[in-house]
Parts: sequence; structure tokens; C-alpha cells
Amino acid sequence: MNKGISESLNFLLKEYKRLLKKKEMNTISKAEIETLKKLSSFLGKK
Repeated sequence: MNKGISESLNFLLKEYKRLLKKKEMNTISKAEIETLKKLSSFLGKK
């Protein structure tokens, strides 16, 4: 079970970084902005 949790957290972190990069390049959609906000909240980021 620990492997599954680790893989899930790695996926969430990669997705967070991908969305941050898209936001910086101004190519992010409204749905992705909402996802980024939720991931930021979940991960404890500002």
C-alpha cells in the first residue's frame, strides 16, 4: 500500500509543477486553474 500512496503523491506533485509552468507561460485554462488551486490547497502551497 505504501507504494501506491507514494506513486499517487508523486503524480500530484508532477501535475502541480506542470500546471505552475503552464500558468507562468499563460497557456493555462480555467479548469486547470481550478485544479491548480485545489492542488495548492491540498499540498499546503501558497
